[in-house]
Amino acid sequence: MKALTDSTFQFPTKRYILPFCTLLISVLLSGCASSKAGKNATVIGGSALGAIIAHEASDGDAAWTTGGAALGALTAIGANALAEENERQAYRSGYEAALNQSVKQQYWITQNRQKEDAFAYETQTESFVPIQIPEQQINGEIRNSRIIYLKAK
Repeated sequence: MKALTDSTFQFPTKRYILPFCTLLISVLLSGCASSKAGKNATVIGGSALGAIIAHEASDGDAAWTTGGAALGALTAIGANALAEENERQAYRSGYEAALNQSVKQQYWITQNRQKEDAFAYETQTESFVPIQIPEQQINGEIRNSRIIYLKAK
């Protein structure tokens, strides 16, 4: 704590400029995770960020730097997979909501149609059309002419 309150303490900015810039670039490119180039850029940025952090933490040890780069790349790949799954889940949820809405809409169309049909029959009056059937002979039997009434809509 003495170093923070001492007026001669200076924050080592040169050492953290490159990791900060790499972190900033990877954060800015993470919004492009839906495109192939954005995914590749996120993996490259994560790998570079992991390598820089491991290099600084291990004072330049090559094994630790390589491990940090691999860990950064795996983290970026995991973040890309998570973003892709969230996008897929959002699409599926939107599809199901639209399908549900379509079923409801079809239900109400059918209900309204049935109501219209019920009211349409009540307001119509039945009309009959007279049809005259002439005298005819069927199987040796003579039938007189007659008038029948057919219902017309």
